[in-house]
Amino acid sequence: MQRRQVAKDVLNTKNSITSPGDASRFAYQFNQLGPQDPDAGLNPAAVYQDLRLVSGVSYNLRFRTFFDKCTPDEGFVGVMINRSPVYTVDACDKGAGAFKDNLVQFVATSDQTELRFDFITRENDAVIKIDNVSVVPLH
Repeated sequence: MQRRQVAKDVLNTKNSITSPGDASRFAYQFNQLGPQDPDAGLNPAAVYQDLRLVSGVSYNLRFRTFFDKCTPDEGFVGVMINRSPVYTVDACDKGAGAFKDNLVQFVATSDQTELRFDFITRENDAVIKIDNVSVVPLH
């Protein structure tokens, strides 16, 4: 997945392509470095991509997430398809300190589909990564 656009720079955050990734050399990484910017609202950082899919076809979205720790404030990654929330991964859902598998099944509702990952945290030193993103039609 190529990075198409990242939300505006937000105070005390850093967004980057980092190494090591999971199975690849690099992963998309979000860092909350200090107190959350009050102007950021509930979506301090996001990365999204427009995909060309076939309307009416079912797809598997697979990706891996990494959280550096499990705390009540570590937060989550939210997944949106065409601006509708479809899935969340909480920092404590699958454990911290290693990449974990995620699967979302969905039906494309148009030929142009926006896939978005939101990074939500209140932890002042959070590290969240996503890697190995794929969207594959079901047969």
